[in-house]
Amino acid sequence: MKRGTRRKADNAVARAVSILGGPTKAAGICGVSNAAIHKWINRRSVSFLKHALRLSRASGIPIEEFVGDEDSES
Repeated sequence: MKRGTRRKADNAVARAVSILGGPTKAAGICGVSNAAIHKWINRRSVSFLKHALRLSRASGIPIEEFVGDEDSES
């Protein structure tokens, strides 16, 4: 699989950012930098609860989907 071709459907952060209109708009809503948004997308999780809550409320995606599950990583 080519780099960056992971299914977006499996990445709730990427889906939320897309719904919000891209990284710049998502960054404005969450009060963080574009670089932070890209880190979240790459990690597939949001580090702080307040940011996950803002992303969830703005995108309509349940907050539980933004929490990384370390047990599922292989």
